[in-house]
Formats: sequence, C-alpha cells, structure tokens
Amino acid sequence: MSSLTEHVARFETDAGRRIYRIRCDILRPLPGYSYLLLGKPDNPSNGREHDFADHSAILVDCGTGENGCDRELLSGLDLVRTMYKEDFQLTDIGRLIITHAHIDHGGGGKQLLELTGAEAWCHKYDSSVFERYDERAAVGNRRFGEFLQHAGVESGYRREIIEAFGFIRGRGKPYPISRRLEDGEQFDGITIYHTPGHSSGHVCLFVDSSHIILGDHILSRTITQIWPEQVVPHTGYIHYRDSVGKIEKLAEGKIGLPGHEQVILDLPMRIHFVRKSHQRRMERILDILQNNREPMSIAQIAKKMYLSQSGHWTLLSLTDVGARIEYLEQTGLVSVANFDDVELGKSDIFLYTNVS
Repeated sequence: MSSLTEHVARFETDAGRRIYRIRCDILRPLPGYSYLLLGKPDNPSNGREHDFADHSAILVDCGTGENGCDRELLSGLDLVRTMYKEDFQLTDIGRLIITHAHIDHGGGGKQLLELTGAEAWCHKYDSSVFERYDERAAVGNRRFGEFLQHAGVESGYRREIIEAFGFIRGRGKPYPISRRLEDGEQFDGITIYHTPGHSSGHVCLFVDSSHIILGDHILSRTITQIWPEQVVPHTGYIHYRDSVGKIEKLAEGKIGLPGHEQVILDLPMRIHFVRKSHQRRMERILDILQNNREPMSIAQIAKKMYLSQSGHWTLLSLTDVGARIEYLEQTGLVSVANFDDVELGKSDIFLYTNVS
C-alpha cells in the first residue's frame, strides 16, 4: 500500500456517524474492505429503533482471516485510533455484521469474535454457512458437481474445478450467529435490505440515509457473480435483478460502499450500467446459440463467452452462464434440445438451443 489513507479511509454520514473503510488483501491479489461504524446518529428521532444503549461500534465484514488478512484488519483498526484520533479500542466492537456468507467477507469471524467479545449477525439464509461450515461445503460441492455434470464438464475435471474454487471442508472456522437478520429490519439508524443473488442471504446496510454498505451486491467495476439456483437456492438472475431494483429505489444521492473496488459516488449511473451489462450477456448467449448449428452445453457456451478460463475462474464462468441459461429457459427463450435422452438416462449433459 502506498499510504496509510489507502489502508483506512474516513467517511461521515449525514447524521454525524463516522464510517472507516479498512482494506486488506482478502484473496491475494484481490483486496477487500471492512467497514467500522463509530458513533450514534445525531438525530435519534428518525423513527428507527435504537436498541443498544451503549452504542457499541459495529464492524461490517471481516475478511478471510487467512494469509495476513487478519493482521491487516487489526492494523487498520489500530490506525482508526492512532491516525484518526478516535477514542476506540478493539473491545468496543459489539456487533460484527456479515453482508453475506462468502469466506472473503466472513471467514475471519471466529478469531475476531474471540478478540472483541462481539456478537455476529447475518441474514438467516446465510447463517448456517458460518455455524456449520463443513456441512454446507459438503452439500454445496455436491450441488456444484451435479451442475458441472449437467453443464458438460468431463468427470475427471470436475473435482479439480471445485477444489480450485476453495469452498472445501476444513477451511472455514465455525462461529455462532447471535441474530438472524431479515429484510426491512431497523436498528441504531441502520436499515437492512435483503438483496439475494450473489448469495442467498446477502444484505446491504442503509446507514443514516446517506451511505449504503453494498457488500458484493453492486461493485464499481466488476459485474457481480451470480449463481444458478440449482447450485445455490435463492440466488439466480431473477433474484439478483429484483435485488438491484430494491437498491435502485434508494440510490439517488447516496454513496455506495462496496466490499471490493472503489467507492461508488454515482450509484444510479452504476446501477444503470450493471443492468445494461447483464442484458448484453443475455443477448450474447442467444447470439452464440443462434450461430451454432448444433445445440450446445453450458460448458461449450462458456468457452465462447469467456476465452480465458483457469483455476477458480473456470467455475465462475460456468456458473455465470448457467444462471443466465436458467433464466432464459424459465422465460421461454431457450429450451433443452435433448430432453428425451436426459429423461431416458442416455445423457447427463443438457444441450440448449434457441426457441424459434
């Protein structure tokens, strides 16, 4: 990092709360951000619940806890005290709120809770990943394997793809979830918005009517990864599209604080671009199918869509196409051409074609 301000950046909400954005290299070389919220809203009469008399600090997301990420997070929290002169100690953190159940956002939770004595909160749909990681990894990877089989990936390559992705037993360190969040829940000047698509229980936090902590729901450069519901229930393109619409209604004049990449200053414009990008990807799949003489598998489509595939990116490209094919099939724009063979057990690979 070239400067301390790249490690920790300060924001202030319209209600006077301070938000500190703390960087750590969560999945090298991919940086990510946690957010420390200090202070209470200046205007407690905004109609929202204030259920913590001590107004303890809130940390949103905590990185992987791997490869030095934990040290970077602790260093950033210390800079809040030394560089920004906040009267803050690590044990002031009373709540760890996880935006979604991916290891780069909640993997370091166990050690953080041990250091602070804080409670962990997340949406109810994602809570089991933190509390029973090995179970969810085993079940999730079984679903990934079945998806890869239907997508047309060779059997010898499926396990390699799944292992490269890293959702494997023994990696996550389980910890208890003290509060299971729900859509529309309000506390201490914060409103929870359930925004499924990237994960089943993804949430965004609307803070003091001026800032939105976005997790991975909307990023400043990257188009957020979505999954087919066959693999991860309550995700898929339809859920993601509707979740984007939910945040779009709030976006005008708000500052977006994502879990990766730059701060989003013009959130409505970014949402407009995200919608256009998803539409272009749908059109690209339809063009690929239209220009191919034979029906195609998801793996074949993915090779045309994404020319470079290696490591965990292979799974991401396949599931990205799979989520869109799922939507296009649901809306009647593509169909399974070899459904007779699938039904009779002659083929495990689904081959798709445009609907005339």
